[in-house]
Amino acid sequence: MLSQMGLRFLGAVQFLTVFPISRSTVPVHESAGFFPLVGMMIGLVSALPMAWLRLPLGIEAGLVLVAQLVATGMLHEDGLADIADGVRKGRTREKMFEIIKDSRIGSYGASALMIGLLMRWQGLVIVGAKEPWEVMKLVAVSEGLSRCALIWLGWIAPAARPGMGAYLSEGRGWWAIGMSIVWAVGLCALTGWVMGAWMAGGMILLTWMARQYFVTRLGGVVGDCFGALQQVCVIYCLVVMTCF
Repeated sequence: MLSQMGLRFLGAVQFLTVFPISRSTVPVHESAGFFPLVGMMIGLVSALPMAWLRLPLGIEAGLVLVAQLVATGMLHEDGLADIADGVRKGRTREKMFEIIKDSRIGSYGASALMIGLLMRWQGLVIVGAKEPWEVMKLVAVSEGLSRCALIWLGWIAPAARPGMGAYLSEGRGWWAIGMSIVWAVGLCALTGWVMGAWMAGGMILLTWMARQYFVTRLGGVVGDCFGALQQVCVIYCLVVMTCF
């Protein structure tokens, strides 16, 4: 029989990836402390083509993105597109919620998705020029750290409506936030404290800015807000990595 920690880990895998978990686990807010670990695992596995194949860097970086999109089922990318389409000045909250729930993608969402993927691809191309083990480490760190931000946003932002955002916001606990800090410190140490401080400090600022924006526009956060923040944070981490 699995321990509570094992169930929490499986719950994080079940929520963040498409890998089938054939048993019941725990609610999402209880598994959130393992989000960074699952992100690291996604990063490590997806970086294998870029670290060890000898293809043009652009193709290798494309394969990394494909692996990440397949593994996560475009969970976070969907959030970015929905927020770009729906959350805009001049609209009522009800209208924004209606657009966010719409399964169709508009021009703003498509543009945000395209720009986000292009920026990640370019960042991976530059990171991919490093030594193989360094490549795997940096991709894992960017994926793990960006998922710490999901926990931080849930900790400081109220839920706008019932749903996935409410699970992370209203069900927040000290265990998850404590785990996220431990993961963040460990991941920053892996990259060196200077680079790590730039990434962690920037992500804290981005999380706070996201909180202010979503509370002003929506009155709180919904599930798509977390996906949008993760995408912005992973791009930010890759940008910082290209500067060192």
